[in-house]
Amino acid sequence: MAFPLSQTELEKEIKSLFSYGLSGNTRDFLSWVQMETQRKFKDSPSTGLEQVQAYLDHLNGLGDIITNPLDPREYMIAEKSSLIKKVGNSEKYTILGALAFNPMQYVRARLDYFLKVNQIVEDTRMDLCIATVEAVENAAKYGDGLNVDIVYQIDKSKLFTIEMTNTVKDFDLEEDIQRGKFSSTATLMRGMMVMQKLFDAVDLDILDNRKQAYLKASRKL
Repeated sequence: MAFPLSQTELEKEIKSLFSYGLSGNTRDFLSWVQMETQRKFKDSPSTGLEQVQAYLDHLNGLGDIITNPLDPREYMIAEKSSLIKKVGNSEKYTILGALAFNPMQYVRARLDYFLKVNQIVEDTRMDLCIATVEAVENAAKYGDGLNVDIVYQIDKSKLFTIEMTNTVKDFDLEEDIQRGKFSSTATLMRGMMVMQKLFDAVDLDILDNRKQAYLKASRKL
């Protein structure tokens, strides 16, 4: 049975998403409301697309959010929105890695907003977002679909550092090779190559005893 999310709780979740700089279409915001509800209450909300759309229209009418000039189907926080809250030089949060929750778009939009507020130039923001999305995609594809812990910061020397930790699902590499699952291996290698090109340093460790993947990457801004 779906979790009965009240209208007040729905509005609070959507406002919170925009305050972190999230941007996306109506279905994206529904998936993120579902993710937050699942993460907090271990259950899916009964909220539908129509309820989310109605509240997005309301916020748009208030001027707190606007439609993306490049894609009118997407919504983003307005420049003088009442939902804006202070962004520091670091962020720490947890998402769910299941692809149904669109974790790549969540992290991409939130990271881009963080970098923009910290006055990082557009080309560098794009590089860091592309590299980070590759890391999130690997966590989603090879993880257990549960918690992905993300921490990033910009220190006083203008060094950007990101750390990501998630639990990996059980797999038998030799069996996967015999089945011909070269596509997943290729995806993982491609992702690592992109990260190595766009970050200055990348370290990925698999902690066997805890079945966790730990990624740390950095780039001088």
